[in-house]
Amino acid sequence: MKPISKMDWDIIDARVAKACDRNQFEKKTVGFLAVVIDQIFPGHEDQLQEIVTDGPGDRGVDAIHIVESESSAEVFLFQSKYREIHGACQKTINDADLLKIALFLNELFDKADGLLGCGNFRLKEAVQRVWQLHDNGKICRYKVIFCSNGGGFSASARGIIDSVKATHASVSFEFYSGHDVVRAMAIEGRNAEDGQLQVIGKEILERSDGDVRGAIASVDAQSFVDLITLEDGETIKRHLFDDNLRVFLGSKGGYNQEIIASANSDDRYLFWYLNNGVTVTCKSFSYNKGHSNPKLNFKDFQIVNGAQTSHSLVEVARTNPEALSEVVLMVRMYATDREDIVERVAVATNSQARIQSRDLKANKGVLKKLELAFKERGYFFERKKNMHSDKPESKRIDALKLGQIILSFELREPDKAKTESDSIFDSRFHQIFDNRQSVDELIRLYQIYEIIEKMRDRYQADFGASPETGHEHQYLVYGHWFVLFACKLLHVKTQAPQLPIGDDALALVEEAIRRVAAACRQQKAVAHYQLFRSPRTKERILGEISAKQFDFFDLLADS
Repeated sequence: MKPISKMDWDIIDARVAKACDRNQFEKKTVGFLAVVIDQIFPGHEDQLQEIVTDGPGDRGVDAIHIVESESSAEVFLFQSKYREIHGACQKTINDADLLKIALFLNELFDKADGLLGCGNFRLKEAVQRVWQLHDNGKICRYKVIFCSNGGGFSASARGIIDSVKATHASVSFEFYSGHDVVRAMAIEGRNAEDGQLQVIGKEILERSDGDVRGAIASVDAQSFVDLITLEDGETIKRHLFDDNLRVFLGSKGGYNQEIIASANSDDRYLFWYLNNGVTVTCKSFSYNKGHSNPKLNFKDFQIVNGAQTSHSLVEVARTNPEALSEVVLMVRMYATDREDIVERVAVATNSQARIQSRDLKANKGVLKKLELAFKERGYFFERKKNMHSDKPESKRIDALKLGQIILSFELREPDKAKTESDSIFDSRFHQIFDNRQSVDELIRLYQIYEIIEKMRDRYQADFGASPETGHEHQYLVYGHWFVLFACKLLHVKTQAPQLPIGDDALALVEEAIRRVAAACRQQKAVAHYQLFRSPRTKERILGEISAKQFDFFDLLADS
């Protein structure tokens, strides 16, 4: 792989510096990791302090992110290497880095006691959660992502990867390069990519309507996997999904058990009938009409729908390539130079996918009104992620973050703010953004949350990978939404007409932390990640603050 240019290095370094400053990271390698995680899992910034495991006793694992579904889970393991001078960008991922990961995986799968005594609090919490998933009978897949602004895997490192994959069939590897980072930062500057698919028989139908031309074709599934992956057949070219409303690989888990089962089944010839296929937009396409099994060639293409199908077929190709050779995939292709048609196709073909809900709600009237109202008060409300990236960080209010704040504070559901944030732009949208909120109070509320977040970042920076100090602030790492919930209860108790600001707001937060700590100390044997995913913790905090004052519950009901 060609090293990144000096200009690309400068662009990445500037973004890394911002990430370090925003999250109080001392090491640029962690700042780079934060940039990558945000690109792969957009909207997970509030979980960053839980995901990052870098520090003493990390076993070579710099971050762990777990994406759960009803019957399965994907476990993403990250290792970050940041080259702090451009001249070092030719350095590759070495054998020692791979061996650390291999050893950790062996310990993880063997349930080695040593992992629980590693001294790294966040790593231990993640390991316990993975083991709990296995105990609950969930099928787990593991994706090891090495991210670096330098070179990829050396030849000997690839040998270690092959050895690990031979031993652990559920594990796959990927290299996320500096080129990938820059491409994600500047989608509009992406290089056009051409492609080719193998049509089955003469199964292709096309039509033309002025400035748009379309085709529906039955294609060989393996040719599609080859189209969307690098030479290793496993690493998916994420940039091909840039127009897929930015929801590929990881945001909600790319695998779909039903799609995989359909492709692996004895009647996999039914896959074409049972799957909606994928949708591709391009500048032009061509094929030899009238010929059997023609090659469908296309210029400057994007896959705008079918991310789960794509990811799942790559998984089948990895685990059962013989089955994939018998799978036929339906592909819809639209060729046009009109950007508005491309956008409308992307929205229309994704309108049923929950994962797209934030983008689909971005132009709702209530969010536009909020943007105008915040602007009048000197704030920039981001209906779309990073739409005001040129404005001061302290004046930007993200729509997802505001939704989580309202869910925790106004609706008193801190557990849902953590585990069901997708509902904010789906089933809970009208309840959360209901046009009844005072914008001035929302700003006060956001400022209270910022106090909590800064305390959390400061504590994390001070205590790194061993935050279980006994200090009350240790509960901020996993429980900051519950601290905001406690602020709501304490504010109701005061019967004050407005939320406090300045020193009074700080005092409110500090009291809330004390109450949360008092409630949580009763559950010493419970892992923090479990503690702050349970509604029972909310009940304990409520009991701690109400102190058997029955009139408090009347106040709470009226608030």
